Amino acid sequence: MKYLITLLILSCNCLSNSTNAQTLSFFETFTDHAVLQRNVDHPIWGWAEPKAKVTLTFKGEEFKTKADENGKWMLKLPAQPVGGPHVMIARTKEDRAEISDLYFGDVYLLSGQSNMEWQLRHSDLDDSRSKKIADPMIREIKVARSYSDSPEDHLELDAPWRPGAAEHIREFSAVGSYFAHYLREEVNVPIGLLHSSWGGSRIEPWMSAELFGAEAVDRMNERDKRQKIGLSTYARDFKTDASPPKQDQGEELGYLDDNTDYTKWPTIPVPGLWEVNGYPYVDGHFYLVRYFELTPEQAANQATLELGKIDDSDWTYLNGEKVGEMYASYADDRIYKIKKGMLKAGRNTLLVRVEDTGGGGGLYSEPEVLRLRTAKGEIPLAGNWHYQIGSWRVDEQPNQVANILYNKMIAPLKGMPLSGVLWYQGESNSGKNDALAYAELFQQLITSWREYFDRPDLPFYWVQLANFKAAQETPDETGWGHIRASQTAALELQNTGEAVITDIGEADDIHPRNKWEVGRRLSLHALKNIYGKPMVAASPKVTSAVREGDRVRLYLDTDGSALEVRNDRYGYPRGFVYRNQRGDWKWAPAALENGQVIVVTPRDGDRITAVRYAFADNPTDANVFNKEGLPLTPFSLEIE
Repeated sequence: MKYLITLLILSCNCLSNSTNAQTLSFFETFTDHAVLQRNVDHPIWGWAEPKAKVTLTFKGEEFKTKADENGKWMLKLPAQPVGGPHVMIARTKEDRAEISDLYFGDVYLLSGQSNMEWQLRHSDLDDSRSKKIADPMIREIKVARSYSDSPEDHLELDAPWRPGAAEHIREFSAVGSYFAHYLREEVNVPIGLLHSSWGGSRIEPWMSAELFGAEAVDRMNERDKRQKIGLSTYARDFKTDASPPKQDQGEELGYLDDNTDYTKWPTIPVPGLWEVNGYPYVDGHFYLVRYFELTPEQAANQATLELGKIDDSDWTYLNGEKVGEMYASYADDRIYKIKKGMLKAGRNTLLVRVEDTGGGGGLYSEPEVLRLRTAKGEIPLAGNWHYQIGSWRVDEQPNQVANILYNKMIAPLKGMPLSGVLWYQGESNSGKNDALAYAELFQQLITSWREYFDRPDLPFYWVQLANFKAAQETPDETGWGHIRASQTAALELQNTGEAVITDIGEADDIHPRNKWEVGRRLSLHALKNIYGKPMVAASPKVTSAVREGDRVRLYLDTDGSALEVRNDRYGYPRGFVYRNQRGDWKWAPAALENGQVIVVTPRDGDRITAVRYAFADNPTDANVFNKEGLPLTPFSLEIE
């Protein structure tokens, strides 16, 4: 459930800039438990009735301003040192709004796709890590997945600012939580995580319309095409000319009533995303029903209902009684305990109300995962389920459309002071043509965000994509090498840093579970470059190559460290390939000299024309690191 965040004691905040009479409120990120950026003149803004006089009280001082004709008010709070808790109160003649437990510290904007969105609990099934790093001075606010055709002033929130107690931090971004934890081990400063990400998103939706021109306009034509497909499907399957329901009224229509005759509903294969079962581009609420039979012995005791993964949210009922629900948990298996007395001999009714907010929707694990486990045997649940549609909207795949996430999830933050940006994205742009174009797009995004936040030197740190898919088998493979190279190219910009993680990914999972090391490697850049801690932060990186006879010497920037070879009993660097004069790629013998130079030697009288390292989807052989354990940055280098 999305929280509509207000900072009022009695009523909700304004609905839009054009509202004639608006209740006094703060901007959506100014909530109880907030972290605001220290040591800068900090804008504070919100809404009130147009032209209303607003007085802000903070630490015994009063600051006055006046709402404009649209009701927006703003003022600058003088720079504040680290500290809290504070109370901030806004008043007009008629209203009062208050923020409590406010701290000043360092605020980082988190953005990207699912690996940034990934909650700590998904890699911490027993909550042991959540308990270990729980810290009330690590706080997160989560922007809801939302989008708009034009830049907006208001945010929608999934959750307000929350202190990082164990029961809360488990729901924070895992990467962000560990990043903050490692900062807090070195600096006694509250860390605020302003989290605005969307799983599966391309980079283009996070960029402003000014960077795209006609492409931002053309999306309207694509929307019209998708709308027609969805309406045609609805009319065909439900034999009606009526419009699909836009609001879910399933409960009012009796869909949850166990006395409903669900056999009159059509059927659909389960498991299976409904997008591939006749409903492309459709999001909303689907009601899925499965009848199953039990013997008296099977129904006599408690049981376990296993439904696998559901995209995105579910509310699950058995014989009319709710047995479980999970919100926005597309990566989590549904395992619900069934109490004794809930089952009955004969026919039982299982109903799952599913909400899909974008992309695929429905139950999508393997068929054998869906089952009811009783003390007297298992009941398989895969097959054709009856279904009804509660609400319908045509999926515009907003996380794939240029600039519309920026308009709603970034644009409202204009003027918000930050310590830096953490970015984890690229998987959705990893196709070869996309990957080559990513270099320019990524640098444009960084530059444009810096301009938008009015800070040309805003620190911007990102995660290079992990190793993924099958291990490299041939020397000419590239795969994700191109997208990684495009990410690394952004290091040309000042105040940037890259966490290389080609050693901690997983071949069969695009979501590496080891998020603590990802957060730690990101934190090294902040600790060194923002907080001035003496440490090695960057992975070693090849900077130049010199031909020496038939061999090639590779020179590196090691950030003051030295190289070492791991996982080879003879100390040979692996993961290198070269291209010869005929264009053939071959595995390259390599040697490490003095911890600073790598020498590549050709075979069979070849002349080396290019050298690559770890330039494949899953370069498992790559084994060159610095002394601090950071892997050598993958590269592809032409040799003159």
